[in-house]
Amino acid sequence: MVARVMIEPYSADWAVAFQQEQGRLESCLTVWSPEVQHIGSTAVEGLGGKPVIDIMVGFSDEESLSAAVDPLLKAGYCYYPCFEEPPFRDRRFLARLQDFPATVFESPEDFPDRVAHPPVFHLHLLRHGSPFWKRHLAFRDYLRRHPITRDAYYRMKVKLAKGVWESHNDYAKAKTAFIRRVERLAELEG
Repeated sequence: MVARVMIEPYSADWAVAFQQEQGRLESCLTVWSPEVQHIGSTAVEGLGGKPVIDIMVGFSDEESLSAAVDPLLKAGYCYYPCFEEPPFRDRRFLARLQDFPATVFESPEDFPDRVAHPPVFHLHLLRHGSPFWKRHLAFRDYLRRHPITRDAYYRMKVKLAKGVWESHNDYAKAKTAFIRRVERLAELEG
């Protein structure tokens, strides 16, 4: 399967969409009182990206991750247990897809057509303070503080998006070296 990546210029609508969804998530998950964070390119003012809002939801313990899946399915999210393999055993991944009902995907072969049903929100459930949690916040915050790095990242994504990819994961892997360098800079900055 060939994957095309569409990078859009930054939109202030992304922050509004996050705030609205944050309220829905906090209401849906109120029993756990999780921390909800906007991550990814759509969380950085001035940075273009795929128009999918990435959200991290931090829980106090790992047992709550699985317990939170059912209320999220009832709220219309799709659940991807097929992604719970190393290195992501301590994360639950869900997505709200456009015009598609809540579904549990045991295998990538079950995924709906991405063009007909693009993701609107990606949801990462994890333990608050986990390495994944810290890395993603550090990367986001570094790009927010360093517009030159933010702009370089955007230019790289636009260039990569012109290619044809076997999957969206291949596109993501192509960005990894840049992301790791920024994470290291954020670590050094302290």
